[in-house]
Amino acid sequence: MGHKKFPKRLVLFLMFFIFIIFLSFFVTYNSTVNKPIKSKEKEITIKVDKGQGFYDVINILDKENILRNKFMIKVNLSINGRSIQLREGSYKINTDLSLNELIEALEGKSLNENLISLTIPEGYTIEDIGKVIEEKNIASKEEFIKAVENYELPWFIEKNKNKRYDLEGYLYPDTYFIEKDTDLNDIIKMMVERFEEVLTQIQEESEVNFDNSKINDITTIGSMIEKEAQVDKDRPLISSVIYNRLEKDMKLQIDATILYAMNEHVDVVLYKHLETDSPYNTYKYKGLPVGPICNPGKESLKAALMPDKTDYLYYILQKDKSHYFTNEYNDFLNKKKELGY
Repeated sequence: MGHKKFPKRLVLFLMFFIFIIFLSFFVTYNSTVNKPIKSKEKEITIKVDKGQGFYDVINILDKENILRNKFMIKVNLSINGRSIQLREGSYKINTDLSLNELIEALEGKSLNENLISLTIPEGYTIEDIGKVIEEKNIASKEEFIKAVENYELPWFIEKNKNKRYDLEGYLYPDTYFIEKDTDLNDIIKMMVERFEEVLTQIQEESEVNFDNSKINDITTIGSMIEKEAQVDKDRPLISSVIYNRLEKDMKLQIDATILYAMNEHVDVVLYKHLETDSPYNTYKYKGLPVGPICNPGKESLKAALMPDKTDYLYYILQKDKSHYFTNEYNDFLNKKKELGY
């Protein structure tokens, strides 16, 4: 019995069909590798969190409908088998970058000499950030502060004439990669958006929901924790002291608020400093200060949202940088004497 032959026209059709598939694959692959980001914007901000890999980042971008073709990117990565070590931070990325340039940018490798790495440590105030901006030759400290004061406040921040800066607490401490000529408003916008993103992450991770009107309180408590804690394990404990004192209608008496109220640094807070008349002074006035006293990081914000359950009312810094906690005033005084304060 002879084999049936496929009609010549069917064979040609199949060959043409396969050719079209390969051509379509090749065109899509090339366009994706040459320009993986699809956006009407000239620049977008991409955030890389601690421990995230490149696959994590492209999955997030794909969900946000920013990637041209996630599958083709993964094909390229598989073909090249390159090791990608991302650098944590927020990147202002040009949407015309090739895939290779995008990877290099997120690895923290300068694409050109105009790319600046701007690192803002946790606990920095707006004035501290202004100094960094000036050191990086982006703008003067005064220009930055003026931009902060004139910035249109996001929906979750209420204007308050008693605050030194309405945006204090909301310029998230992180590493930002920006072009030298980036507008100050764009830099502020990156920091505020990063704050919103981190706060959302904390809510999702903790599964603790809070009213938007509480954002100022949480950020204010987080800022005090940031300034007071020297080690991470103390953060939720310091938070518990703050909440316990508020519940008992006690003054918070936090030294860091005095320093912010004075707007100058002193090595030792003296009794005369405690009389500084300021809505930030928690020795003079009960309740929370009028607003945040610095820009807190994620761990301090998390501690502000989720304090440990304790009956502690006092704490004091020990030689190893951790704090001693107690609910007894006499015990606190004895420990203070023992430590030589």
